[in-house]
Amino acid sequence: MIEIDRERVLAYRHAVQQLDRSATGAEKLAVLPLGVQDSPAGSALQSVRTRVPEAELPDSLALGWSVRGSAHLHRAADLPELAGRLYPMSDADVVARMPIMKSVDAPLAVFGKTVAAMREHSLEPTDRGSLSAAVTRDVPEASAWCRACGSTHVFYSLYLQTGLAAGIRLVRQSGRLRITAAPQWRVPQQTARLDVLIRDGLRLLGPSSIADIAAFLGTSAAVLRPVWPTDLVEVAVDGKRSWFVPEATDALASPPSPRGVRLLPTGDPFLQARDRAQLVPDPEHRKALWRAVSSPGALLVDGEIVGTWRAKKAGTKLMVDVLGFHSLTGATRTEVDAEAEQLAATRDAKSAVVAFDSI
Repeated sequence: MIEIDRERVLAYRHAVQQLDRSATGAEKLAVLPLGVQDSPAGSALQSVRTRVPEAELPDSLALGWSVRGSAHLHRAADLPELAGRLYPMSDADVVARMPIMKSVDAPLAVFGKTVAAMREHSLEPTDRGSLSAAVTRDVPEASAWCRACGSTHVFYSLYLQTGLAAGIRLVRQSGRLRITAAPQWRVPQQTARLDVLIRDGLRLLGPSSIADIAAFLGTSAAVLRPVWPTDLVEVAVDGKRSWFVPEATDALASPPSPRGVRLLPTGDPFLQARDRAQLVPDPEHRKALWRAVSSPGALLVDGEIVGTWRAKKAGTKLMVDVLGFHSLTGATRTEVDAEAEQLAATRDAKSAVVAFDSI
């Protein structure tokens, strides 16, 4: 068994996720196999530019509902295989991902029926509400009254998690979400090569436990354990039993020391690892970063999360409020100012004004 400490794990993740800005273009980002989350809207571009400053998103990248049904940016060419990897394995897997599916008979069959309906009704460009209404008519057994909407509609989690298998693409235009379907799309009928996705998760977010990878995928350890690859390397991270891909053990053993300041948006890949106590050891700091609603972004300094940030536009300026977990040095503040200017450009603001505070 390999023994390693959290500092080396974080340094490895910083490097493998290219927070060292080693990527030469958006389409070459190493994190794309798992996707770059775009929730809240626009955060995927922020994550991309955190790694590749001033990058634009090429047509080879596409936005879709993928991991856990959340909107993620991926290479469009990767999506057909990813759809098979994310397709549920069993009734138990469907229920683990969407507990509300306990209320239907044959959850996996209903999942497939919903995929077919999502595909049929998205062949012409549509919007979220229109698609939901059409799918609800086809899958009434997976629908319920929604007090917030004031209507009966298909389970929202099911609606989102069937999108990728249906070949749905998302396009954000002028603040609105348009839905289209990929042409010549082959709808998966069953899970295919989930092991590849597990390995990608371990390579980018690992070393990790089975439970942590299951949580990232939105399922349970009980569902994932029977298909867990058998050739993985066992690793102890500060005594915690974890798993890792054998081909990356040299990189894990001697990662470069992380350097630099990064303003990570809420859904950034670095924050997607489920071992949050390793990412942020102090429970009060974790509480400040990961909130039930409207979480802030993370201030990353030399590979450590040392604070949070929020931003809002005021006219042509972007007002950035930084809350350090401790007092920040003058050099760090200068780097934050530079990162905030890049963030301002991404948010279509002319300049940034940064205010600092600490817990």
